[in-house]
Amino acid sequence: MIRGFIRLTKYRLSFAAVALLVLSGTVAAASFEEPPVLDAADMVEYIAGDMPLKTEHYTVEERVPTDGFMAEFTVFSDFGTFQASGPGMLAARVNEIRALAALEHIEQDEQFQKGATESVKETGSNLQQLVEHPKETLESVPEGVGRFFKRTYRAAKTGLQKVDDVRHGRTPGVDDDDPASQLPGGPKAPGAASQESLSKVAARAAGDTALNTLGFDDDRRRLAKELAVDPYTTNAVLAQKLDDVTWAAFAGNLGVSVLTSMIPGGLIVSTSSRLTDWVWDTPPGDLRLEIEATLRDAGVDQDRIDRFLRHRWYPLSLQAALAASLKAMDDVDGRAEVIPLALAVDSEGQARFVVQTLAMLARHHKTVEPLTKLAVSGTVFGETEDGALAVMAPVDYLSWNPVAATFAQRKGKMGTARTLHIAGLATDRARDALEDLDWSVEEESVLFVPVIATDVK
Repeated sequence: MIRGFIRLTKYRLSFAAVALLVLSGTVAAASFEEPPVLDAADMVEYIAGDMPLKTEHYTVEERVPTDGFMAEFTVFSDFGTFQASGPGMLAARVNEIRALAALEHIEQDEQFQKGATESVKETGSNLQQLVEHPKETLESVPEGVGRFFKRTYRAAKTGLQKVDDVRHGRTPGVDDDDPASQLPGGPKAPGAASQESLSKVAARAAGDTALNTLGFDDDRRRLAKELAVDPYTTNAVLAQKLDDVTWAAFAGNLGVSVLTSMIPGGLIVSTSSRLTDWVWDTPPGDLRLEIEATLRDAGVDQDRIDRFLRHRWYPLSLQAALAASLKAMDDVDGRAEVIPLALAVDSEGQARFVVQTLAMLARHHKTVEPLTKLAVSGTVFGETEDGALAVMAPVDYLSWNPVAATFAQRKGKMGTARTLHIAGLATDRARDALEDLDWSVEEESVLFVPVIATDVK
């Protein structure tokens, strides 16, 4: 249905109508499309299957604007209004709303409420201790004594670096000398993102070592697993609710199995539809050590590794996914060149674009054609032994626009055989323009979600 819908859609020319692009001395005239507004049902049917657009807890806005690359969904729910860039993120947001409904049901249970009263004082006391004495927290952990101490030291080091960033007014993990990223998915209002508070950064980044040792972090990840959501979610509403419920259960000696027994069956996701277990079953300290080792093996220097691990736009799940893709291409040259581009992102959308691009490249390398080299020119692309160029575009709906035209007309290192692999769909105008510029275009219809499997095969 969506294919027919796309081919019948009428596109208006932008007010510029015709733009002159000057690249490498070549002037080309290109009539650009105004990004269309799509129908949510058609878009979801084509890429996300039978996901309902309306339930008792949420409603997806029928009209879906696009920005030349991504489809921008709006979801109205009992827990607020959420934005979702692309069907993959829409599926994740809908699942998070279901999880929020389940957590709200737990909070209304009488047994849970008894445990909640005991958690308030303990939560405040432990966070205060961490914020007021971060240096002592780090110094009290012996470095290099066993795996536990190594992962705890890495967590504490990353946390202290984030705290120092916030204290000095820096964006965690970002260097002032980094160039601004021009990747799709950038912030709607540059510079508008609010800075996190010192206490929130400290609590999220390092955590209280004693509490994590006793099992709080394990309980939180187990609860997230039962709800089939990312424990490192950037959905602030869900993250806070996971914290609140886990704290109360932890202080009230309520196990995760007791909590899940309070949830109606309709709000539990079946095991067949769950994400890969690694994100829930691996302690965050171990994940950080694996990420650090992978980046070091790829030739990334320690300063960039530290900055990546505390970068505000990469939750730990995305960090692990990026590292896993690089590891899957351990026989490919140029992997270290990816990290400067990754560090330059200015939004979570751009961070996900980088991570998903690498996931597509790793999949291509393993299942389609081996790559010999990764290179960066505006985005990450792969080169084959015979010089062919493979560019991955994790976009939903590509219409012909100045950014796409500028990239498509680049010369220099671009190979003679060039293929653009699009995760979603392209308009006829975009496809024709790319083919006129000697690009081959492949539509792969890949559904991306925030948590990406690390076992690339």
